[in-house]
Amino acid sequence: MNRNFLITGATSTLGIALAARIKQRFSSNCKLFIVSRSRNDKLEQLVDTNTIYRYGIDLLELKEGDDILEEINTFFDSSFTVVHSAGDFWLHLPFLEFSTGEAKSMMDSHYGTLYNVLQHILPMMIKKGGGKIMTFSCNATEYHFPNMLPFTAAKAAVDATIKCIAHEHACNNIVANSIALSSLKTPQNKESKPHGDYEHYLNLDDVSDTVIEIAELSNHLANGNIINCYEYSKSYYNEGYLQRIEQDNK
Repeated sequence: MNRNFLITGATSTLGIALAARIKQRFSSNCKLFIVSRSRNDKLEQLVDTNTIYRYGIDLLELKEGDDILEEINTFFDSSFTVVHSAGDFWLHLPFLEFSTGEAKSMMDSHYGTLYNVLQHILPMMIKKGGGKIMTFSCNATEYHFPNMLPFTAAKAAVDATIKCIAHEHACNNIVANSIALSSLKTPQNKESKPHGDYEHYLNLDDVSDTVIEIAELSNHLANGNIINCYEYSKSYYNEGYLQRIEQDNK
């Protein structure tokens, strides 16, 4: 049973919830390494003899020889699970209101960070006997909603990366899956979509439990998948997309 976790981009709302949930469920019976760019008090409170938290780390700038990489390599003495939770939050904007520079930044924050993390962490995983890789995607990659192009393109690149890694490195005992989320029950999503069915948005602890359960699956049970997570919502099936994301000031 794999209870070794590396969370990258951990100051996302989901990253914080996942780290806390791992500690709540396993206490000291796990090894957890947390990495983020900005500092977070809640994550610092999780630190103990089996949990390391390092902030000030730009995942786009990771390079061979960095101290953080050696620390991760030393910390895990066997296979581990990487959960990549980095990426800018999305506000619904039409394509023509989102500049090329902003779109590139969005792509870098989701796909670029994942690619660079895997460039440096995957060799460690292979040497330690394999492991699991999980990322977070969005159901927008399937439905291609309007007013979401840069975010959708970035998440589609994440999904493609996961599938390619799974196919290329299954021979190394590497399992890679992407979890496609509907809206999360967070203050950011409630504010950005005031007319959405917030009651039926995904609970952070439920998503965190799903991540943990996938990490504990046997390797042959799931690899190279886009796993859809959603809670049934009557409004989702009976209202139009633009109604659900309507803003009060529009």
